[in-house]
Amino acid sequence: MSQNLNIEKIKKEKKTIDILTDIYFYAIFGELIPLEDLERFNWYGIYAQDEKQEFFELRIPLFLGELNLIQLKTLNELSKKYSNSSLMFCKEQKVILKNLKINNIPDIFKELNEVNLNTFFENGHTVRRVLTCPVNGIDKTQILDVEPLANKLNDTFIGNRNFSNLPNKLHIAISGYEEGCDVAFTPDISFNATKDSKGKIIFALNILDKNIGFITPSSVVKCAICIANIYKDFGDRDDIEKSSFEYLIKDLGYVRFFDILNSMMDYKVQKSAIISKDKTPKKPRFGINESKIEGQSYIGCKLGSNEFSSSTIDNLLALFEKYNASRIKITHKGNIIILDVPAINAKNLASDLEKTNFNPFV
Repeated sequence: MSQNLNIEKIKKEKKTIDILTDIYFYAIFGELIPLEDLERFNWYGIYAQDEKQEFFELRIPLFLGELNLIQLKTLNELSKKYSNSSLMFCKEQKVILKNLKINNIPDIFKELNEVNLNTFFENGHTVRRVLTCPVNGIDKTQILDVEPLANKLNDTFIGNRNFSNLPNKLHIAISGYEEGCDVAFTPDISFNATKDSKGKIIFALNILDKNIGFITPSSVVKCAICIANIYKDFGDRDDIEKSSFEYLIKDLGYVRFFDILNSMMDYKVQKSAIISKDKTPKKPRFGINESKIEGQSYIGCKLGSNEFSSSTIDNLLALFEKYNASRIKITHKGNIIILDVPAINAKNLASDLEKTNFNPFV
């Protein structure tokens, strides 16, 4: 619906981060929503499914792609109340509810907030939720558990009005592996853990698909802030076709971009480092895998469909409770990984999962 709209004009007329009041206004009074406000609603993950605005879709981004049992139960109950008993797991690590009425949105937001879920910065010209590898923190081959850094990045950017009006979207990924995460596209910024020749952990800084240097773990958040500010200040706002971060890099060139970035950093980006290469082969995540957490396994499941009835999710929740599992992650390809299965229960859970749409044996 935004093809013929001047997005920069829309952002100047009303700050998109402040659109929440308008969302509640339309939910209460039921007036037809102007296209300009519909565009602003995207910042909160709300999309009209039809021109008459009878039904809406809500996209709920997940921090690090993770859901605990209480959150999954809440989403399933919301699907029963408002979404024709159906929900979707999206390959962008989001859960989608469809066929919603606009007057239901405030109650949905309230229930999401009660279980620490929200839709801030789901879309729009913002820094999106940071991307991490689905088995971060539980895979033995990982160089570093990057969850603390990923949380700091999300805390820095998500909901921060200083980064609510970029020229376009900005994707950041952080990985505890040298090769990064398989996220099905090239992130704008990637921080990939590696080790120097002395065994010290550092991060390779990749801009798009090019490594431009190395930084310390303590510099990651500051570096991300500097890059976001460069994009905010130098990105093209006159031509939407040239507004991407990728276009900015093409316009500036890597050398100039590197110089601007280093001029803003307290600890300079090192252009080169002697790296101790990790030769550990990575394996598929499907099936039963031994976790680095003693006494636990994780189970990767390939999904036959990304849309599920509430009864299917009820069955999944019952299995989790039966076998004492409590956390899942949606992968970047729209599959799921059950993160914390007691090893003694893993085979029985996997066997029961095989009878559902969550198949670990592929």
